Amino acid sequence: MAAFHLLGVTLCLFALMGSFDSVKARKLNLMSNLMKQADTLKHGLDLASQVGDIGSSSLNVAFTAVPSSSYTYSSGTTIKFSKIKTNIGSAFSTSNYRFTAPSSGLYVFHWSLSLSSSYYGNTNLMINGSTFHKTYCRKTYQQCGSTFTVWLSKSDQVWVESAYSSVYARAYYSSFSGWRLH
Repeated sequence: MAAFHLLGVTLCLFALMGSFDSVKARKLNLMSNLMKQADTLKHGLDLASQVGDIGSSSLNVAFTAVPSSSYTYSSGTTIKFSKIKTNIGSAFSTSNYRFTAPSSGLYVFHWSLSLSSSYYGNTNLMINGSTFHKTYCRKTYQQCGSTFTVWLSKSDQVWVESAYSSVYARAYYSSFSGWRLH
């Protein structure tokens, strides 16, 4: 609205001066369009500041880790995904093999174990010490895993643990990944 008032005042000044020609009219039109664009941009920035962290770095959270050696785990033992492939946001720790949510949001997790024919691959996806999901994998050479989406609060922890007396995780072929979706 302010742009139209300014345009009106400018037109009146040019009319009083008697020097209103087509070149100046084009310049006024260009100036009016630029002022409209500036108002639109200001409105967009105001909306963006109200929305919050869309496009902010707090969404930049992703990791993939693999075991550095093949190992057999007993029931209730955390699978040691100790070799980091990706750790954007540094939310995955190799000291406890857990992901800690840096902010509340919707996250996706995927884990997969490469099994040997003489071992089961039963695992639990754990969130803050409670089982969120289970996988059941039979004794055979196979790749076994699952993918889940879950809402986490800031500081929630997620990890994968063995759910059978002898679970085998083959190095480099097993993995645990996660990322913030929204």
